[in-house]
Amino acid sequence: MSHRQDLYLLFCGLILGAGSATAQAPARPGYDINYIGPPMADPVMQHSKETYVLFGCSYCHGLYLVARGEATDLMHSRLVGSDENGNVIGPLLRRGIPQTAKLSPMPQFSDLSDQQIADLVRWIHYGRQQGRYQEVMEAKDAGPGHAAAGKAYFEQKCSSCHATAGLSSIAKKYDAAALKAQILKPQALEAAPSWKVERLHDTKTTAARQRHGALLENYSAGDVANLMAYLESLK
Repeated sequence: MSHRQDLYLLFCGLILGAGSATAQAPARPGYDINYIGPPMADPVMQHSKETYVLFGCSYCHGLYLVARGEATDLMHSRLVGSDENGNVIGPLLRRGIPQTAKLSPMPQFSDLSDQQIADLVRWIHYGRQQGRYQEVMEAKDAGPGHAAAGKAYFEQKCSSCHATAGLSSIAKKYDAAALKAQILKPQALEAAPSWKVERLHDTKTTAARQRHGALLENYSAGDVANLMAYLESLK
């Protein structure tokens, strides 16, 4: 067994206590709360975050994807934005990336298990979604938006799940800030994690959450401004 695997098994044992902790719970002795942050309420996401830290990803790419030095900017990478369930990120992690004139090299992680790769992928997408949400919510230079462009975006990205007829009341229901937040993170999909059997089998909600998460990772401030203008035009 490699030294990295030894560390991983030790680390797994240490985080079992954190899995059941709430976000406000005190951390166990030895837990680096100043770097890793308070234990998260979702034990799966907490495990993914600590796996991301354990294998050194946070050192170069930042715990919340604020890159250091010449590391790839995962927050804005189009390659990462195109990933679905690790189909892009997983192979990149396994083979590594050689040094280029602009970027530092990334080592191979070919000895990681599929589960460990999945943990890294899960945290990268989570961090990217949180960061992009904050960026778009705080954007000041997106302009007023164009309804025609918003309609075209909606028809391309959203109409397969949402009927236009059901959208006329949305802009009436929310002010501008709340409408933007609703586009980025629909409240109906923001329920706390649950391991109840009926929730685990709710594939429709799971698929909707994944779809909106993918959109969130790739929205520009202009895209959202256009969608808002389109929804306003349906009043």
